[in-house]
Amino acid sequence: MIAPMRYSLPLLVVLSPSAWPCHAQQPAPVDWQSCRAQVLPDAEALAWRAIPWLAELRAGVAAGVEQRKPVLLWAMNGHPLGCT
Repeated sequence: MIAPMRYSLPLLVVLSPSAWPCHAQQPAPVDWQSCRAQVLPDAEALAWRAIPWLAELRAGVAAGVEQRKPVLLWAMNGHPLGCT
């Protein structure tokens, strides 16, 4: 059986979150230096920059033949960030 409206209204006021006392703690201050250290890449992640990449296929194939090393050809179509 549904309770009459006169009994439901006080129950709604007691159960609503706005009626509860707020004793929330303040958030701790953020240490931005530690956040920055977690986000920035370390030396191991930037090791690919030390490789002497060649932008021309012919020069890369010639260097690969001379040094007896494989050649990586990276070819793609579209915007480099995938925004096509």
